[in-house]
Amino acid sequence: MAMMDDVDFLISHIRNSFITSDDTGMCELIIEMDEAERPNTRAESFSTYAHWNTCDSPPSPVDSGLDTSDELSHSYDILPDMDYGAHRRRSNTAQRLERLKKEKRNQCKVKTISWKDSQTNYSADDKGHLFEKKEVPPQERTRKGSFLSQQLDTHGMKGDNPFTEYAKFDGRASAGIATKKIDIFLTMAPADSRAYPMPVVVVATAKVEELIGLICWQYTHEAREPRMIEDTGVYWLHIAEDDGEVDMDFPSLDKREPVSKFGFSKLALVERAPAHPTPKKSLVVTINVPSRGFNKFQVENMHVPMKDILNKVLKRRKIKVKPGLSYYLEKQSEPGSVIDLESTLAATDTMEFCLVRENSQRGDLEELYPVDSSDVAESLTSHQYKSYIVNMVHKLRTNTEVQLGVSGEKVEIDPVTNKGTGRLFKQKAVTYDADTIADCDIVENRSNGKCVFRMMYQTNHDYKHHDFEVEEEVASEIVQKINNILELRLSQTRKDFVAIRDRKRKRDSLRYS
Repeated sequence: MAMMDDVDFLISHIRNSFITSDDTGMCELIIEMDEAERPNTRAESFSTYAHWNTCDSPPSPVDSGLDTSDELSHSYDILPDMDYGAHRRRSNTAQRLERLKKEKRNQCKVKTISWKDSQTNYSADDKGHLFEKKEVPPQERTRKGSFLSQQLDTHGMKGDNPFTEYAKFDGRASAGIATKKIDIFLTMAPADSRAYPMPVVVVATAKVEELIGLICWQYTHEAREPRMIEDTGVYWLHIAEDDGEVDMDFPSLDKREPVSKFGFSKLALVERAPAHPTPKKSLVVTINVPSRGFNKFQVENMHVPMKDILNKVLKRRKIKVKPGLSYYLEKQSEPGSVIDLESTLAATDTMEFCLVRENSQRGDLEELYPVDSSDVAESLTSHQYKSYIVNMVHKLRTNTEVQLGVSGEKVEIDPVTNKGTGRLFKQKAVTYDADTIADCDIVENRSNGKCVFRMMYQTNHDYKHHDFEVEEEVASEIVQKINNILELRLSQTRKDFVAIRDRKRKRDSLRYS
């Protein structure tokens, strides 16, 4: 407090306090500009204020005794040895008190026992019972092996994996290499675990034979039961459904082909797969159609009604029973011997029959399959372009009138623009290549004289369809024209669709037979 009467120090201290506490920097800019403009005025005010009560007249700056050469002097620097804030040194008394507290806490942990000499003298014999010598039986030292040794011994007891050479195709241990994950259904597994596939990650460049070896290696490595045969040649891979059912309609995968060639995500490992699929049932009924081939149906037992067999063959042959017309079955070996449809298969004493229309004889093909004389001409001219006005059927909005153009190369759908129609749902013009068309068939006959036919097409490996409504005669002409084109072109899309359709029909017939 002795320096508080120094005016220059106070002004300098206040100025520096403003400057250092202002984050914006405005105080520093204003104070420095003000000091630079009025250097003499500040010096005189300092001297006048310092000697206001001691002098009769205001002293001059020279007589004030202060050094005013540096008008913008700075505040005192803060030195490290100054006792400010948290850096203040503790007093000796506080340090001593803390040391005494530590010593007192340590003394509580120490127990002092004073040693006293015994007043009674014991002889050597008396002291012998206090320190008797005990005999310790020798112990056999058992050498404990490390955890690695125990694992090696355990692994050696289980035996080596005979399919170790295929472990290099495991995609789980391959980084930076294209892999493929496939769910494998194991037909040799127990019945309770057969429905749960084993996920296998294989290198994309591996072949089917190497994939089979990898499956055997992973199966053995996971200690599954029962054990697999050490020869991979007895195992084959087949296409499987999502529920694990093996699709024996298709042959097994070629073992020489790479895995990346096939796009199946679910396969089944079959032991000693037969070259040809074997039927599940041994009872097979044959229905002959004169000059039209035959159909075979599998039945569960001999108590199936003959009426059900007739309905199956009519459905398979797509024969529409019109009012006033009926069909019946005859024994193949006895022409004219009509089978009672209410009887069972066991009562007929035969497994071969012939389909005949009522009031006709065998060989009347026109009655079962009426042939139009213009079918050949229609087949030859089916590649020529022809357009039809039809209505496109939609699920969530009204039907749209379109122009359907059919030719041997493509199918065009162009909307017919009419004045006054809304523009909320406007049909776009589309064109489908003939090779992408899969099928065309009539799906519904309506009471107003019109029918709905469906055109199936493939896009992005998926089958979609368009439904059209038109008069029955026009619909039959369009369906026949498109089917003739499909039969003549025989594209890959058509082949795949027919194969899938036949497989579903066969499965349905076996399921409901």
